[in-house]
Amino acid sequence: MGVVFERSAPRRFDLVVGADGLHSAVRELVFGSQSRFEKYLGYTVAAFEIKGYRPRDERVYVSHGVPGKQVSRFPMRYDRTLFLFVFADGSDKHTAVHDMTGHKAILHKEFDDVGWECPRILAALDASDDVYFDCVSQIRMNVWSRGRVALVGDAAFCPSLLAGQGAALAMISAYVVAGELGKSEGRHEVAFRRYEQLLRPFMTAKQGVAEQFASSFAPKTRLGLFLRNKVMNAFALPFVANRALGELLDRIELPHYSTQYCNGTDEARRAG
Repeated sequence: MGVVFERSAPRRFDLVVGADGLHSAVRELVFGSQSRFEKYLGYTVAAFEIKGYRPRDERVYVSHGVPGKQVSRFPMRYDRTLFLFVFADGSDKHTAVHDMTGHKAILHKEFDDVGWECPRILAALDASDDVYFDCVSQIRMNVWSRGRVALVGDAAFCPSLLAGQGAALAMISAYVVAGELGKSEGRHEVAFRRYEQLLRPFMTAKQGVAEQFASSFAPKTRLGLFLRNKVMNAFALPFVANRALGELLDRIELPHYSTQYCNGTDEARRAG
């Protein structure tokens, strides 16, 4: 198939795999506008990091929440601290504008009166020149391939940033696509169909859990916040933590592909 590039000469490829995330350009070119597949979960997220922030709690995730809003910090290497903002929002429109000044203004509007360390955190935000700002959304598609183009990872089935495991799920899907392409001896239509048959039930279930889990980051009512905090405090009891995390943990047994098809190891075939 022919591919035209913005900054280089056209080229031909046997296959194209889109692994370019929630806002996939490959998906938009082949399948249409993101709005056809995006399910907005009602939250906006922002993150940035700085060096030398105090206070600093080593190996501790510290957060402060009010109804519909939460700000968190956790330490990283080399005296850097990462901050995460999550807030409930009725519209995802403002995240479409790539305007860091505007995004900072939104965060000030949402968190200026939240208290805690927010004045210091927002002052650090103002000094930062690298701020991540996006909506919390899922991608739900009826098919993950069309012709000689296939999507993997968030481009095909993003469960949402707050759900985590994005990199792991992307590697799982890439492993299956590669294995099935080798197994089908180049019959890409067979490989792509098998890829979806193997992974769609698992990914659909992951999205359902992720949708429920997203609201726990920033409960929208005082009661919801109170209950979330009680549950989190209960995790200090080992048997409660083990039971809860055991229910959240999921495993998928992936096919074993011959080494003539790919170089996956037994460890790479297990994920959870």
